[in-house]
Amino acid sequence: MNTSTCKKCILDAKTPGISINPDTGLCQFCEHYTPISEEKKEEARLRMNALFKSPPGEGKYDVIFALSGGMDSCNTLYRLKSEYPHLKILAVQFDNGFISDTALENAKKFCDLTKSTYFRLALDESKLRDTFKRAALSMDAFPGFAKYRASDICNTCISIIKQKITEKALATKSPFIVFAFSPGQTKTPFIALKKPFMVWTRKLFEEQLETMGVKDREPYLMDKKILKATSPETEVTIIHPYLVWGYDKQKIREECIRIGWIEPDLNDRNSSNCLLNAFAIQNHRQKYHIHPYAYDLSALVRQGYMGREEAKKKINAGLSKSSIEEIQRQLHLS
Repeated sequence: MNTSTCKKCILDAKTPGISINPDTGLCQFCEHYTPISEEKKEEARLRMNALFKSPPGEGKYDVIFALSGGMDSCNTLYRLKSEYPHLKILAVQFDNGFISDTALENAKKFCDLTKSTYFRLALDESKLRDTFKRAALSMDAFPGFAKYRASDICNTCISIIKQKITEKALATKSPFIVFAFSPGQTKTPFIALKKPFMVWTRKLFEEQLETMGVKDREPYLMDKKILKATSPETEVTIIHPYLVWGYDKQKIREECIRIGWIEPDLNDRNSSNCLLNAFAIQNHRQKYHIHPYAYDLSALVRQGYMGREEAKKKINAGLSKSSIEEIQRQLHLS
């Protein structure tokens, strides 16, 4: 039996921290995987339904939504408003300087379709480029469990998004934050953010930025004044709907295209919105010898949301040399 690669998912023994049982041919994650019970699924469905049906209504918005303009986020926004048309949603799109024009167009289109308020979060572009450059040059700025689930560049970007979206929720007294993460990207449908936890995540990300050598860190962090003025009793709930709805990528794609979503020509099997992604994947593989999507895709295979062969194709897909060279030029790494 070939014991170098898990026979269930796509993780292999060359991946740091992965071992394959020679008797079963399974990695430790597949060997100890237990599907979520129908009872737990129903419990999560009822909870999400109750939260969205009767939001507290004290804030300017019910939901602060992370909208990338990619397929999953556009689909999530459309489905949320279809099932809960009363929700007041502020859709925040972080323009990191590398979002495709098509993704920007898709985001605005789906906000119009759902009558959601669109907000483009834009920070200093030259400073962002320097930050992404420092992330690319860094080693071990993020802990092992994080760097094995996403590239250092993506971890930096999503951390900025989380900080600024949480800040927006606090400033507008909005009770819910929604991300369109797949069941491969997160295990928890609901996360309660309380003040001590928010203070801790701010400090943690500030330290990670410092490790990378980023000097001007405040623009990427939750505003100190807003955080300080927040009541200790304040609670913001992060909700990941795909962990409740289930996740069928083909159906999501068909539904999005039917509604009017335009697929960008990125030549990237792992992203439908960001021009940085191919370079981020190459950079991560060179530094850590692991594909940053390996764990997430393996989790989708393990849970039955994706076929093993499809996941292998995504991992083994070639990266656009011209796209990588262009990003290297823009980040002054060539």
